[in-house]
Amino acid sequence: MQPSWDNDTLDYPQQKGPGYDYTGFEKDQQVRADAIVDMFRFAWDGYYKYAFPNDDLEPVTNTFQNSRNGWGCQAVDALSTAIIMELEDIVNVIVDFIPTIDFSKTNTPQPSVVSLFETNIRYLGGLLSAYDLLKGPFSHLRVNSTNVDALLSQARNLADALKFAFNTRTGIPVNDLFLSNHSFSGRGLQQDGQRTAGLAELGTLQLEWQRLSDLTGDPEYGTLVQEAAKYWFSPSPPESEPFPGLTGGNFSVDTGRILDQYGGWTSGNDSAYEYLIKMYVYDPERYANYSERFILAADSGMRYLASSPSTRPDLTMIGSFAGTAVQNYSEQLACFSGGSYILGSAALDRPDYLEFGLKLSEFCANGYRYAAAGIGPIIYSWNTTELAWPQFVNQSDLYNKAGWFIDDNRAFGNGMAPEAVESWYYAFQVTGNSYWRDVAWAYTLAQNRTERANSGFSSVNNVLTVTGGGTSNFMASYMLAEVLKYQFMIQSPKKGIWEPVHDGVNQFVYNTEAHPIRVAAKQPT
Repeated sequence: MQPSWDNDTLDYPQQKGPGYDYTGFEKDQQVRADAIVDMFRFAWDGYYKYAFPNDDLEPVTNTFQNSRNGWGCQAVDALSTAIIMELEDIVNVIVDFIPTIDFSKTNTPQPSVVSLFETNIRYLGGLLSAYDLLKGPFSHLRVNSTNVDALLSQARNLADALKFAFNTRTGIPVNDLFLSNHSFSGRGLQQDGQRTAGLAELGTLQLEWQRLSDLTGDPEYGTLVQEAAKYWFSPSPPESEPFPGLTGGNFSVDTGRILDQYGGWTSGNDSAYEYLIKMYVYDPERYANYSERFILAADSGMRYLASSPSTRPDLTMIGSFAGTAVQNYSEQLACFSGGSYILGSAALDRPDYLEFGLKLSEFCANGYRYAAAGIGPIIYSWNTTELAWPQFVNQSDLYNKAGWFIDDNRAFGNGMAPEAVESWYYAFQVTGNSYWRDVAWAYTLAQNRTERANSGFSSVNNVLTVTGGGTSNFMASYMLAEVLKYQFMIQSPKKGIWEPVHDGVNQFVYNTEAHPIRVAAKQPT
C-alpha cells in the first residue's frame, strides 16, 4: 500500500532533539519506491498535458514557459529517470520526440540566449545517458531501435551546434551563446572589454564531451574540453590558488588567468570539483591528472575549509573562502560535496574521505531536519557576527538548536534542490546504513506535503514555516532528472549496474544532472 499524500493524514517526522522520530514510517522498500514512481508519473502527466513539448510546466496555472531553448527540456531531462523506472510508455513518448528537435536554433519566438553549461548537463547529458542505458542494461525495454540510435546522432548535432563557444583565444568557452549567428552574448564582458567565464562553466563539460568523442570516435569534442581545463589545472597567477587545488572562480577567456580569489564547493564552482573525481572514475588510466587535482582540492577542503557551528560542534561543513579567509557560510548547492567525498573514498581507497563525506551529508540532513518545512534552505550560515545583526537576530533560537541560520532575507525558499539527496544516496550505497534511506524518505514526505502544486511540483517560499509558505509556479526539470531519480534509487530494493558502484565495480558515473554515463574504464573479466 502506498502512503497517502493527503496533507491532513501525512505521516511526517516530528523533531526530537538532534534526530527524527521515524516511528510509523513505512519501512517496506518496495512501497517507498512505488510511491516515488507515483510522484514521477504525477509530475510527468502534468507536464505532458499542459506543457509538452515546451520546456517547463507552470503547475499552479497549468501553463508553460521555455527557459531552456524551447527543445522540450523537461522531457529530455526526465528520460533517464523514466528508463531506470522502466516506464516504457513515457520512454517511448520522449524517444519518439527527440529526433524532431532542431538543435541548430532555439524554438522560441525570438532567438534566445543558450547557456552552454545548462544545455550540456540537461540535454547533452540526457541524450548520452539514455543512449548508454538503452544500449546497455535497459536494452530489454520495447523502444524503436532507430530512435535509440538517433539519441547519439542528436547528441552530436547538439555538440556541433554549440562548439563555436570554444572559438576564443584560449579555447576557454563562452557560456552564453546565440545560435542563430554564432555570436556571444554580453554576459561576462567586463568594462575593459575582457570576457570572463566561471569555473563551473569551463569545468563541467568534460564528462559529456569526452563520452561523445568515445562513442563517435571523433576526438574533437573531448579535445575541446580537455584544452579548456588546462587553465584550471595550472592556475595563474599563484595567488588565485589560495589553498592547494582550490582556486578563484572567474577566468579570463582571453588570457586564461584567474581574476579573483573567491570560491569553494559552492555555486559557480561546485560541479567543476565534482567532475574531477567523476572523470577519474570514467577512465582512471586516461584521467589520473583529474584524480590528482581532486585530491589536492579535497585535502584542502578538509584541512582549511571545514568548520563547526559554535552551538553544534557535532556538525561539520565546508565553508567558502575569500583569499585565505574562510567564511562560515555554505549553500544548498554545496550539499553535493558529501557525495563527492564518498565517491572519492571508494575510487581512491581513502577511508578519511568517507568519514568526512558522511559528516558533510549529515550537516545537510540536519538542515532539512530543523527547517520547519522539512526541506533545507538555500543558504546556511554559522557566522555569529552576522547573527547579531538586527535582521537576523530573530533566528537565534534556530541557530542554538540547528547550528545554522539564513543570512539573506531573500533566500528562505528552496527550489526542489537535489544536492542533499544525492549525497544521501552515495552515503547509503557505500555504507548500507538504512539511516540514509530514512533521511531521504523524510524529504520525500516533506515534498509531497509542501511542494505539490495543482498539476506538478514547485519550490516553496519559506522553509522555516511548516507549510512552506506557499509555492512558486515553476517545476524545474531537475525534479524529474535528479530528485526523483536519487529518491527512487535510494529506496528501491532492486540493485542495478547503473549504480555508481555495483559489486565493487564502477560501470556508470552520474553527470551533475544525475544522468548515468557508461564509464570507459576497463572492466574486470
